Amino acid sequence: MELGNANGEIMTLTEVADYLQLAERTVLRMAQRGDIPAAKVASQWRFMRSLIREWLVGQMQAFPAQPITPSGDLRDPLLPLREILHPELMTFDIEPGPKESILRQLLAPLLKTGFAKDTNLLLSGLLDRERMMTTAVGHGIAIPHPRRLIPGMFPEPAVALGICPKGADFGAIDDQLVHIFFLTCATREEIHLRLMANLSLLTRRDDIIMGLRNSTTSRQVVELVSPRSE
Repeated sequence: MELGNANGEIMTLTEVADYLQLAERTVLRMAQRGDIPAAKVASQWRFMRSLIREWLVGQMQAFPAQPITPSGDLRDPLLPLREILHPELMTFDIEPGPKESILRQLLAPLLKTGFAKDTNLLLSGLLDRERMMTTAVGHGIAIPHPRRLIPGMFPEPAVALGICPKGADFGAIDDQLVHIFFLTCATREEIHLRLMANLSLLTRRDDIIMGLRNSTTSRQVVELVSPRSE
């Protein structure tokens, strides 16, 4: 996974904020408190790409798996996938092609159901993110998301699932074809990080990933991510 400038190991405050999808002032406070690996050079904060990647992975591993509250309050709990993988937002016949074509297919259920307020604006945000760096994280998985949170885009947090049986060239960091697409639909920055953490944990389950890759119905997906599979 590459962060910021693909040609350099050193990242600026702006590049780190873009990658983490946080406000620059938030990253600045984290650096000042020593919450994130950073160094001050000539009065400017600088970050090492490899250390930021390792730090983020560590943060994802630290999230405890907790169920959603009965009231739907999402203040703290990590969102279980069985609650946020909506059957109506699943697509099982993604055809390979250019990134924009794949993303349009992934967005089709959001347009049909009205889950996304403006799919054209969302597509633009997704393409901006892909131009910055690929969201194909390897092992046949991609996690598309907008470069920046779009306020009011979604009524609630969710993950749209797309399966590409043939596999698509999505610029993966390991050069493998992508078969599984998880489109994160976050309502707040902290929700986005929790969704990413949950998906990060899921991608370590080879049995579930293979099951998802071979799924053809939403029922199969729900069974795979049900409590007995976690």
